[in-house]
Order: sequence, then C-alpha cells, then structure tokens
Amino acid sequence: MSLNHPKSQGPNQTLSIVAIILLTFALMFCLFLLIRNPNNTTHSTFHESALQRIERTGVLRAGYAGFPPYIIVNPKESDPNKRVIGFDVDMVNEIAKRHQPPLKVEWYNANWDTLKADMLSNRFDFLAEPVYETVPRAAEIAYCEPYSYFGIAVAVVRKNDNRFKVWKDLDRPDITISYAQGYVSGEYAKQHLTKPKFKSITVGKDAFVQLDDVLFNHSDVGLQDVPTVVQYVKAHRDKVKALWLEKPPSTVAASFITRMEDRDLRDFLSACIRIMRVDGTLSRLDKKWKSLGHFERIELVPGEGIRELSAKSK
Repeated sequence: MSLNHPKSQGPNQTLSIVAIILLTFALMFCLFLLIRNPNNTTHSTFHESALQRIERTGVLRAGYAGFPPYIIVNPKESDPNKRVIGFDVDMVNEIAKRHQPPLKVEWYNANWDTLKADMLSNRFDFLAEPVYETVPRAAEIAYCEPYSYFGIAVAVVRKNDNRFKVWKDLDRPDITISYAQGYVSGEYAKQHLTKPKFKSITVGKDAFVQLDDVLFNHSDVGLQDVPTVVQYVKAHRDKVKALWLEKPPSTVAASFITRMEDRDLRDFLSACIRIMRVDGTLSRLDKKWKSLGHFERIELVPGEGIRELSAKSK
C-alpha cells in the first residue's frame, strides 16, 4: 500500500501538465518558423550593400548605353570589357585604379527604353553615363554629384534657313518643330513655346532619326541637346546648321545614377567625382576627348592664415 495520499500529488501533476503544454507550443512555433522560412534565415539576416559587395568581390560593375564622346561603343569588339571607350570610361577606370586594392571594372550594356528595369534587376551597380537630371527621373533613380552640364533645346535647321536669330523666334505658328519623345529638349520647348506645331518622334537608340526630319524637309526645326546636335551637324555639314550651341536656351546637370537604396555607393562615386574635379582629372579628360558639356568653375580663395603670412612676408 502506498504511504502517499493521492491528493498530495495534485500540484506536481499540474506543473507537469503546464510544462507539457508549453513544450508543445514551443515545438509547434518552431515548426511554423521552419515552414515559413525553410532556409533557416530570419529578418535580421545581414543585407550586403552595393559598396560592400564591390569591396568584397573587387569588381565594379558599370552599365552603359552609348553617348559619344562619353561612351563610345565598338559593336565589332567581342570582349564586352573592351567594347567601350570614352570620357566616362576613363573616369570609371581612374576610380578603379585609385581604389586600394585596385578594382576590376566589368561593363554591361543597358537599354534606354528598359533602363529602370535594368537598374532594378541588379545587373550592374551604376550607369556610367551623363544622365540628365529631371524632376520625374529624380523620383525614381538617384543621381551622383554632377560632373558636367549640358545645353538643351538647341536647334538644327536647314543650311539656307535664316529665319531664327534668337530662340524666341521659334514661337510662331507657321513652323513645325520636331522633338524626340521622352527627351528633355522637347519637354522644355513645349513648356516655353505655345505657337509652333510640335511633332513627336520615337527615336529608340538613334536620336539622329529625329533630326533627319529636318534634313528631309519634314520639319522646319529639330531641337536636341548640344552633344547630339554637334555630332549630327558634323555629319551633314553641307545640308544643316546648328543654332545657339554656345548659348543654349537651357542647361541640365548630368551624372552617374544608382538605385535609390545604394546610398553608400552613391556617396563613394560622388566623392570620387569631386576629387577628380579638384585635382584636374576632369580637365585632362576634357582635353583628351573634346567633351561637349560645360564644367563648373572652381574659385578658391586663401584662408586668413595664408593671407596673414603672405602679407608679413612682403
């Protein structure tokens, strides 16, 4: 016969039941987490940033679409990393060379029509071209510090057309102005000119298609940015001419672009641009490639300590 009274085991039995319930609940919760996250990762998993990936792999992935003389593409070159040359290519190579340890640059072709999707797909780290800054674009992509400024809405007209002396002369109802759909020059013209007939042209990868409309006498005026107009007029010097190249009606800033979330990479590239502006690298590349933009003039003044010392030494 047992010497223990049955009621004396009540509290122990209760604790055992509670422990079993808690253990069962814990096991069920673990099973739930395993089903939801089979790879056993959690939200606290470390997220590698773009710059951290570049530092870890030693590879800087640059996208390009083509914009001479900043990105000049040789379609006959089979090696994608030898296919491009130009002002921006030298800029990127300079950044990679100065990094410690030096970085390897890989180039990836992008398409202007699918640029946003290409950026989001993470095929490359940044687009290494002078992308024009606009308010709508700034809401979707992030710009590095500008390294050049470009004139827009300059005109291409036929060689014998002398009707337009200043840009406001375009505001007349008897002319047709062609512009490239989605380009900043056309948007600027539509905001500031009310009388002309506007003709929107889809250009795809070839912005010259829009200016052909003037060449073939389908439009009176074609408006484009300075780099595009300069190249087009050089190719058709006997048939067309450019207006207001040196004093364009408006100007836009331009720089490399990154994904919005890649702030560390953007800060790094912006710092590199400032360094190359101050140490004369951008000026050297301008002379080499005969670039078609404008640059900020940096004016440095001596600090008071320098001035005081200079005054005493006289």
